[in-house]
Amino acid sequence: MSEKYLSAALANLEQELYEPAMSNGIHALELGLKAALYTIMGDIKTHNVGGPFGKHFRDKIGDDICRKVNQILIHYNLPRYPGQEMVEPDDVERELKFIKELIENIILDLIDK
Repeated sequence: MSEKYLSAALANLEQELYEPAMSNGIHALELGLKAALYTIMGDIKTHNVGGPFGKHFRDKIGDDICRKVNQILIHYNLPRYPGQEMVEPDDVERELKFIKELIENIILDLIDK
């Protein structure tokens, strides 16, 4: 599912639909983290996955990546609700690039091991 939401985010980005792109990107990130955590913890039902992810995978992926994951997750509600600050196109592009690389190059490796 993470890859499907990522695909939707990238399609939104191409259409310059920045808030939906960011929302789908964050959801893709969250689902990817949950998939990795599932390999260690079994069933996980929470939106607060940044802390557990860092706890279990920090030694494998490093502090910088864990920090960046949490910085993105902090903005979970930003593109979702009226009255919130709008996202900047450059920020969305940068965050989606990070999310894509994380899912494709790190999360999938964590799940396969």
